[in-house]
Amino acid sequence: MCDILITMDRIQIADYLAKKVFNGELTRYEHYIMLKNKQIYSDRDYGRLVKSNQISPEDAFVYIDFANISEDESYNRPVVYLFPLTLTDENSTYSTFGIVKSYLSKLGFYTRHNYDVSPATGLKYYAEVILFSDRLVIELTDIDTVATNTGLRKIVMNVLGKDILTQKEISFDQIQEIIFKLQEQKLFAGHDVYQVQEIIHDYYVDQNTSLAKDALAIANAYNQIFQPYRVVYDTRTRQQMLM
Repeated sequence: MCDILITMDRIQIADYLAKKVFNGELTRYEHYIMLKNKQIYSDRDYGRLVKSNQISPEDAFVYIDFANISEDESYNRPVVYLFPLTLTDENSTYSTFGIVKSYLSKLGFYTRHNYDVSPATGLKYYAEVILFSDRLVIELTDIDTVATNTGLRKIVMNVLGKDILTQKEISFDQIQEIIFKLQEQKLFAGHDVYQVQEIIHDYYVDQNTSLAKDALAIANAYNQIFQPYRVVYDTRTRQQMLM
């Protein structure tokens, strides 16, 4: 159990996570869970600790999706840099997967193997943390807000049906079905996450200016859906900067 509970707002959480990245404590592509006492565990270590009753699911606070792509600069990856919470491609972190896992964990579900999902009923925030060679990007969003605005709450209910009231073990196939249904939602000005990636890439990288209105509409929808707290750090100075 957490010995000390620490109250942190989103600004403090982002600053704390940035220090962990710059100190080399978050290094790999990994899902982590931060407890209310600020301790951070990989999702698998967290799952083992919960299963052995060394920590309580209510101790969870922030679900962290971390990607180290420091071999690349931010301007080469406009989707990853500007819209990290929409990521689905195989060359980056999987935030769609992470968002679904975090919500299922918050609901108290678990998977039998690998601790992909473990009960974490105390979760409040989902954090996307991406390290480029020149920038560190952190976006935090409220898990309940995301579940409501993306339709994830309804998707989970539809996939699990009446079993949602009694079932706590969830299968890999059920998780995949939920992820697929979430990804096919046309949430971003009539576009799904795959179309978002194509439009943003074509606009920023290929400089297709005819997509300017689409890019702006996507950005507005993104902010309305996720309502993220976003902060960007210069990796050389380790200081915050605009965008």
